[in-house]
Order: sequence, then structure tokens, then C-alpha cells
Amino acid sequence: MSDDQDNGLSRPKFLDLLRTLQGCEDRESAVRAVMDAVAGVFRPGLICYLPENGDRPLGDRGAWTNGVRLLPDQIVKMLPSKRGFALAVKEKGVRVGVLCADEVEHPRSLDKELSMLLMIPDALEIAFSNIRLMNDLRDSQDRLAQLSESLGVANKILRHDIANELLVISSSLELYQLNNREKDLLRAQTSLQRMQNIITQMRELDRFLFSRAEVVATDLREVIDKVMAGMEIPYTVVGGGKVLADPALAAIIENLARNAKRHGKAEGMLFTITTANGRTVLTVKDDGSGIKEEFLSRVFMEGVAFGESRGTGLGLYLVMRTMQRYGGSVTARNDPRGGAVFEMDFRSA
Repeated sequence: MSDDQDNGLSRPKFLDLLRTLQGCEDRESAVRAVMDAVAGVFRPGLICYLPENGDRPLGDRGAWTNGVRLLPDQIVKMLPSKRGFALAVKEKGVRVGVLCADEVEHPRSLDKELSMLLMIPDALEIAFSNIRLMNDLRDSQDRLAQLSESLGVANKILRHDIANELLVISSSLELYQLNNREKDLLRAQTSLQRMQNIITQMRELDRFLFSRAEVVATDLREVIDKVMAGMEIPYTVVGGGKVLADPALAAIIENLARNAKRHGKAEGMLFTITTANGRTVLTVKDDGSGIKEEFLSRVFMEGVAFGESRGTGLGLYLVMRTMQRYGGSVTARNDPRGGAVFEMDFRSA
């Protein structure tokens, strides 16, 4: 087949490429689609994509492209004798990689299809932008779904728990008026305290729901020290590390500390930070009464509460959901020597 015949087939292939790029859901699939199109039009012996950030290359490097370098503003560089090329790939105007082809079967095709070749960076940049926007849209939809779920939980608590406490207060005060018994007044006061705890936890809910932001490198020790400074309970931090989190991390630490003090009657806490294989684990141990065994398997479920000072059953549920949002997890157990142990697994920054 002649060069002209080959070039006659290139335009439909590039139109197919544009249609293919519209359906790509991630950057790698978009780059591979371009590599396939380039391979179909120019028929290089070797083709590869070299990311600027040092990630693994896609495809195979040729002898020339193995050491090719582009100037900062250079878009394309031709291999001597036009047997190949290096093409800059950009995102938001910044070069993010280089597409390289070696041992092109028909060198003349590079001259005739240079304008088509120079369209590839623009096509990829538009594809990257679309992928980024679609990912942002999916993230927004996920956040909206989580927000809706959490607000539904809060509404359920307000309707159920506070209504129950108001009923107890009302009936207790009526009995007190009739019989003037101290225990009826104490029952009303206890219910009022529970209502105050619910309102406090609603404020915690606000922190979980509205402090969320893009996850960034966050120093665990700094967050722990800042939160624990206002908790009036002795603590120790062992180790250190940075994790991917947002401001809701402070609400997680505060929730665990408040639970240990209020529900477990703890007098001290130990925070241990370990990092390995791209993950960071924060182990939080207290010296309190621990968690009753019958509740351990359900402690992170919505609405599960226990003990005389039981709350809404919302705090640990939100801790679990926040850790999932971070791409991590949280587990709970009792230490055989006493106290509760929470282990949180984060992505390291």
C-alpha cells in the first residue's frame, strides 16, 4: 500500500480517536487510546508514553526515544531521518508527559500528517479536562449522597430521641406535681442532661458534615495535640506520620476522646502512629471500662448506643463513614488488660 493510500485512511482513524476519547473515564485509558490511534496511522515499531511525574511508562521505548528530551515549550521533535517523533502532552497548559514513536514504517507520513499529529495534544488535553470534570461531578454526587444520608440520620434522631426525652420530662414533672417525689424530679433532670448530650452531638454532626474538604497531607500528631489540649484528659503520642485527610479528622479524634472519657470513664489515652507500605495506622487506646462484648460487632452501626451515659449512636457511625471517605477504615476491640482500642488505617501522604 502506498504512503498516499495510508494517509487517506488516517483522517477517519483520528475522527474515531476523538469519539473514543469522549468515552474515556481515566487518564490512562485516554493515553492508550491515543497510542492505538498513532500505531494505526503511523505504524511505528515501538511506541510509549513517558509521564513527567516519574510514573511507570506505558508501552515500549525505542533506542532514540529512550533518551529524548523536549525543550520547555517544544511541542514536537522529529527523529533524525523522520523515523519517529516525540510529542508533548499537556494538562492545564503544563506538560505532563511525552508520547514517543520509533521506527515509523512510512517516514513520509510524518510530513503529510504533521497537522493531524499536532492535534493530538489538544485532543488529549480536552479529554483530560473532561475526565477531571466527570470525576469532580461523581465526587460531588457522592458527597451529596453522604450528606443526605447523614442529614436523614440527624432528622431521625431529632424526631425520635428528643421527642422521647421530652415525653419523659413532661410525665416526670406531672408526677412530681402530683406526688412531690424527688425521684420524679431527678428523672426529669436526667432526661434534660441526655437532651443536652444530643444537642452536643448535633454540633459534632455539623463538624463532620461541613468541615469536609479536599483531602490533603495532614500531620496526625499536630491534629491530636490540638484536639487533646481541650479535652482535660492525659494522653501520650508515640510515633508520627502524615495522612490524607481533611478538617473532619479533628472531629474523629475529639469523638474518640470524648467517648473514652464520658462513656468509658477513662483517665488516660495512648495514641500510636505507625507507617508502612503507603499506609499509616493510628491506634487509639484508653484505660477505661472498654466496650461490652455484645456491642463490639455493631459499634459503628447507625443508632447503636449503650451504657448509662449513652448518646445518640451517631458519633462512631460518622467516624466510620469519614474513614471510608478517606480511603481507609476503622475497627474497634477491647484490650485484654482493660480499655477500648480503635485502629484507624489511613492512606499515607
